[in-house]
Amino acid sequence: MNCESKVKVIYKKSLFVELVKLGHNFLYSTKNKNNPNYQCFMFEATKELDRDLATITGHEYDGTQRTESK
Repeated sequence: MNCESKVKVIYKKSLFVELVKLGHNFLYSTKNKNNPNYQCFMFEATKELDRDLATITGHEYDGTQRTESK
């Protein structure tokens, strides 16, 4: 990862686990500022990550944004 890479924050642990299984670049975790009992998981933001997030959550990904599946 270079200094200009963007970070995608994942709040749900089950999504974190699935994304790691799929081989996405997990960077680090931190406490959730709104609820310190929970963790936030930081991934390198890529189109592949967005595509897999859409698939896991039941959305369609058109390359620019996620939309709900019908």
